[in-house]
Amino acid sequence: MLNMLTEHFVAAIGASTKKVSTSIAKDASIFLYEHLPLVAPRSSFKKSATQPNCLAVSDSHIFAAQADKAVVHVYSRERGNQEATVPFTERVTCLALACDDAVLVLGTAEGRLLLWEIASGRQVTTAQSHLQAVTGLVVDAASNFLISSSLDSTCHVWSIPALLSFANAGTQALSPVHSFSAHRSAIRAMAIGHSESFQNIVFTAAEDKTCLVWDYQTCTTLRTYLLPYVPTTMTVGTDDRALFFGYENGSVQRIDLYGPGSTPIDTLHDNRRTQAPLQPKSKLWEPSDKAIGATCSLTLSFDGMTLLSGHESGAILSWDVVTGQMKSILTQGPLPGPVHNLSMLPIPDFDAKTSSGIRIEAVTKPRFGAFQAADSDHGAVPGNYALNVRLQVPASSVESKQSLFQQSLSAPYFPAGVLDEGLGELASWTGGPIPTTNGHPVDHDEDFMALEQTESGPPDAMAQQQVIELKAQLDALRRVQQTSFDKMEKLQVERKVLLQREHDRMVRQAIKGAAAKVNGSGTAPMESDSDESEDELMDSDGDSN
Repeated sequence: MLNMLTEHFVAAIGASTKKVSTSIAKDASIFLYEHLPLVAPRSSFKKSATQPNCLAVSDSHIFAAQADKAVVHVYSRERGNQEATVPFTERVTCLALACDDAVLVLGTAEGRLLLWEIASGRQVTTAQSHLQAVTGLVVDAASNFLISSSLDSTCHVWSIPALLSFANAGTQALSPVHSFSAHRSAIRAMAIGHSESFQNIVFTAAEDKTCLVWDYQTCTTLRTYLLPYVPTTMTVGTDDRALFFGYENGSVQRIDLYGPGSTPIDTLHDNRRTQAPLQPKSKLWEPSDKAIGATCSLTLSFDGMTLLSGHESGAILSWDVVTGQMKSILTQGPLPGPVHNLSMLPIPDFDAKTSSGIRIEAVTKPRFGAFQAADSDHGAVPGNYALNVRLQVPASSVESKQSLFQQSLSAPYFPAGVLDEGLGELASWTGGPIPTTNGHPVDHDEDFMALEQTESGPPDAMAQQQVIELKAQLDALRRVQQTSFDKMEKLQVERKVLLQREHDRMVRQAIKGAAAKVNGSGTAPMESDSDESEDELMDSDGDSN
């Protein structure tokens, strides 16, 4: 029996600007809502005020950087309370999780990056790479690269393994791999594609009303969009085919990266489209209430068909991605502050991320200067390095109960078992042999809905006739293919003969020319008609032999 799928999202507000309604707990500032199947509040966390991009949610914890403070509040999702208050040396302006939610990356107002290993307490600090505050942090799907944006209009690409390497501990050699400086004003919003390949891309929007699409492997600009207003927030579609922008007037805009007439494969890398900026023709999605305030945050549902937007007034709106129409206002009343952060949570057992096999029960606060062993310069792990985690070893019996359909949801391609099931079903319709995988017959899963034959036994005459016709067509195609191969082989033989003749003729000319030089004539005599006839006769004799 399958449980009903539930989908949740987390909303975090800034400083309270209005009186708290009776339906909201006092001092509540982070809210957990159920989105599907029923929109309803589930829990809340108190005493927090976050700015945009200052919320990070893992399976076990919620991290909230406090506005205008060098403090991060850590909340336990299991216990439903605040677990720790973590101070830092600089004011934190943005957050992001990396390495299967085991590392929290923090951007500071001084332009530095802090990497905090949650399970060990180890902290890595980079030098001041940005001239102004860091405004955004994104991590690729494989946690290999970290991209930081800043008010100084630059983006830096960092190697996460290099940042976390013990060989770099205590050194100032932590520098970005690439730097992207195509913007001309402060960068306000950033998003990254979902691909794990080398063709992944980054989207950055700045105060000059431009959005650049660029490849962070080469720092090459792929596309430039001209926006109607200054963007305040941005997110990318689940299939990387559309961008969604929020503006200060409360509107939302969708920009399709692949037009209806364009080739759907690698269109962004077409050099002909990167020269001139493009002005999207898509219409703005206007809210029904003009006083709803600026759009502060955006997030997409699991299927990518619903867009949620958080606004300055505390309202959370739901939009239909296909039609661009506002569906509803999710909260019964506005939240007591601006909704600066929205985060859609993954559906349990349907998350495509590979489980790391560990679970962080409690965070370990950063310890400045810890794990600085004498041999750390050689990349060795210090002797006092320890992790506070719980190992999760899944039982084999649980894994064996997972159906092929459930396996295909998280697999990068169709599993062989799913293809074998389909071939087996087709074979059962026509009465053919059941296909096998590696010599083993296909075992039908209990969740597989096979179309069984009737009790009459043999297939109907129509199916048999279709099989006979298909076999006849296949035989005809094979005969045509064989004939083509024979003609190609014959042409290759003739070509070899002609090349050999030309080679022999050139050799004879060279021999005659050499003989003429030996006799002192200085020039080779021209071949006479009799010589050519003799050569043709020799060639014909050679062919007959």
